[in-house]
Amino acid sequence: MKLKFTKGNAKLDKSIYILSLPAGFSCKGALKCLSTANRKTGKIKDGKHTEFRCYAASQEAMYPSVRESRWKNFDLLKKAKTKKDIEKLILESLPKDAKIVRLHSSGDFYSQDYFDAWLSVAKQKPDVIFYAYTKSLNYWEKMINEIPSNFKLTASEGGKNDNLITKLGLKFATVVFSEDEAKKLKLEIDHTDKLAYSTSKPFALLLH
Repeated sequence: MKLKFTKGNAKLDKSIYILSLPAGFSCKGALKCLSTANRKTGKIKDGKHTEFRCYAASQEAMYPSVRESRWKNFDLLKKAKTKKDIEKLILESLPKDAKIVRLHSSGDFYSQDYFDAWLSVAKQKPDVIFYAYTKSLNYWEKMINEIPSNFKLTASEGGKNDNLITKLGLKFATVVFSEDEAKKLKLEIDHTDKLAYSTSKPFALLLH
């Protein structure tokens, strides 16, 4: 079996492929946005420190087919026991015509092996741009000198490892509740994800 990649959405260009995992369950670094949708019932549970509900979890609560698709991806990845196994699964599943791939419109890097496997894939596919928002900054820290130029990472503020953003000088995105708030922070709002894969500057994301 292969991982399921979807193509584009309301926000992204239709040419961008997306790999998604279950919201919350795969987000080891989440804090302020931690929410999960029960796999069977879809009932949402927020974390103790949740300040804004995860949009992806809300999607899973509303659409059982979306929820199950993300879980099937997660199940396949967890069956791959080593970094090499994960890497092989990803390479076999990656669409042949992929030019830009967003990792985790839902979910995040859930282990060091999984993170490292994506780095290896990116190195083997230099003509493909891979990009991701992540709160799993501890995995990024361990491989910070190994990130290929076509692997575009953005630290997502509001997680357990936010201290690493300043410590390591990471590119970051912060959630704002209005355009005025973004202006005060002197951050451009990314409405299409283009800033996530085409710039090294920090930016803002307008809360859904």
